[in-house]
Amino acid sequence: MVRDSRSRNDVGVPDRSLAAANLALAALAAGVVASCSGEPTAFQRPESPPQRIVAGSVLAAETLLAIAPRDRIAAVHVFATQPWYSLVTEEARGLPVVGAEPADLLSVRPDLVIVDAFTRPETIAILAAADVPVLCTANPTSFDVILENVRRIGRACHLEVPAEQLVARTEARLAELAERGRELGGWQLMSLDGAYHTYGRGSLFDAITRAAGARNLAAERGAGPFRKLDLEAVLAWRAPVLAIGVPATQAVAKHRPEWLDQSPGLALVPAVKNDRLLLVPTAMFNTTSHHLVDTVDYVQRQLLAWGRE
Repeated sequence: MVRDSRSRNDVGVPDRSLAAANLALAALAAGVVASCSGEPTAFQRPESPPQRIVAGSVLAAETLLAIAPRDRIAAVHVFATQPWYSLVTEEARGLPVVGAEPADLLSVRPDLVIVDAFTRPETIAILAAADVPVLCTANPTSFDVILENVRRIGRACHLEVPAEQLVARTEARLAELAERGRELGGWQLMSLDGAYHTYGRGSLFDAITRAAGARNLAAERGAGPFRKLDLEAVLAWRAPVLAIGVPATQAVAKHRPEWLDQSPGLALVPAVKNDRLLLVPTAMFNTTSHHLVDTVDYVQRQLLAWGRE
């Protein structure tokens, strides 16, 4: 259950966070508090290993549950317990759960909070004003950034050895997948959702596609990390394969998303016409942690089942 940000606990943490808010707002007004907009904020590594670490993002939860002793994790973000967003729902079971509000994060008396590039700057400011160390991971745009985030979390938590072991395992799997996908270069993939959003060069979908040995059609068409298309562009690009994020149950059942049939024009797309729909569970499609290598494996296995293009 998510803690109510208005509640008090026996140490009066919400009162402390409210008092800290004035300091934080003053710092924001003065422009001295960095936001977490793509690059990590300045971070002072705790002198001793943190014992009450809060995973304030799904990325943090997926990483901590792979490298940290469970008894050092004070809480995880609520999204880490929800299958739509998280690949560690089972591992997170039984851990305290918090929301994204500063009072929620402070309520479990953390000695380190790990957040991501999408965390509001005022949240970071309030935590800092309450003298809680805050590590902000970098916005992941590639496997290199993902693995550096693992190292960054490992250093902050005094867990360098398990972090490096995780990095090494991930790099080894990527090398294996690259070897296995050497004959998949003929496949062109395009990500798409019901609003005609797609992901091009500089996106994690691009990293997935290239690591699997295939090609990202949107990147080859000049699209950047995110682009909204119209139906005419979708039809003109003639995607041989559409990669679509769906609930895990639909992916297993190969359940065709309803929106594909709501626009008759989509039936003309080669991927739809030839039933080349690569249905990826949303948690795998959206992960920003080392688990992205599992997504590469998932995508590659489907392409191999279809054979060489």
